[in-house]
Amino acid sequence: MDQGYLHGSRRVDLLSVACALGLVLAAVVSPAAAQDRNAPLRFGSVNTLSGPVQWPQSSETVQAYFESINANGGIRGRRLELMVEDDKGDPAEAARAARRLIDKQGVLAMVGSASIVDCASNAELYQRSRVVSLQGTGIEPECFTSSHVVPVNTGPYLSARNGLQFARDVFKAARPCAVLLDIPGTRAAYDAVISGWSREQGVQLVMVERYGPGTDMKALVKQAQASRCDAVVHTGVEPHVLEWLGAVQQLGVLAQVPAIFLTPAYTERVAAELKNSKLNVYAMAEFEPWSSRSLSLMDWRALLQRAKLPTSSFSQGGYVSAQVLVRALRSIDGEITRESVSAALRSVERMELAMLGVPFSIGAQNRHNPNRATLPMKLDQGVWRIASAFWVVAP
Repeated sequence: MDQGYLHGSRRVDLLSVACALGLVLAAVVSPAAAQDRNAPLRFGSVNTLSGPVQWPQSSETVQAYFESINANGGIRGRRLELMVEDDKGDPAEAARAARRLIDKQGVLAMVGSASIVDCASNAELYQRSRVVSLQGTGIEPECFTSSHVVPVNTGPYLSARNGLQFARDVFKAARPCAVLLDIPGTRAAYDAVISGWSREQGVQLVMVERYGPGTDMKALVKQAQASRCDAVVHTGVEPHVLEWLGAVQQLGVLAQVPAIFLTPAYTERVAAELKNSKLNVYAMAEFEPWSSRSLSLMDWRALLQRAKLPTSSFSQGGYVSAQVLVRALRSIDGEITRESVSAALRSVERMELAMLGVPFSIGAQNRHNPNRATLPMKLDQGVWRIASAFWVVAP
């Protein structure tokens, strides 16, 4: 009887202690849970901010967009926070940066990344972690062939294909040529779009040449002249564009042959340096042309002016990626988690975006290149002007 009484007393005491502990824990946990529900929504961005190139404008524009959203109450009263990492153009550093953002910072998604190494370094990590990366500027082939990486720009491969199509449709090019910047890992992607376009059109390129640092651009110009190219699609970035056109002017050849560059040539510097040139220069814009007075760019321009950021295609990529993310966040009914954000993004279908020439869809497929449109621009006495009434859209 005594033993039973003691046993019962111990049970009562233990029950009382458990209840007391429960009340204490509830008092401690409840404020923390409430704090979590009001904590900022964190997102990451891996960018090449130092090293061989510097591309800060995409993530800077995302930050400015977030600040605008936060000034208007955020998302359900929660602030948007952007954690930016510099990969320095180094694949190992890009991998470390993404792991820090995902594992330590607990970001819900990646947005506005503009890097020369992020996609190849981290596509598998994003897939494994179920984190969607909305690339502001996709360059590497892996940016366009991965399940959880979604570039908002057209990219160099389809832009090159669309440049060839523009040459064929507008200039009736029968002897097109391609001069390709040979970035490691890009050869197969360029070869695929060029051979695919050739089969579609029944036209063979008479010259396909690749170049890298230290290439004699004059020799390439001479080769294009010898090949009797009647249009040249050139994938170089700004310094290479100016070097090619300088060689054309110095040699006095190909002056009237259309030189069709990609978005990196569509800059104020190229326009200023060729102000007095009579060369036949074009560039394929991946977004509504930043140099135009289009009404669809009013909000973007106002945002950049407030943030004191320069206008460029990079800032457009940042703006569009942030726009897609915020619309997806607002579509979530339940709790905002990494899983719900990824599901909302992968559910995006035919989203109308004023800066793009086609509706934007993501979906759950294993590769993504939703922006397939480019708009040709012509350089006219130092001013970029729209060269076509229609976007060139890859099938």
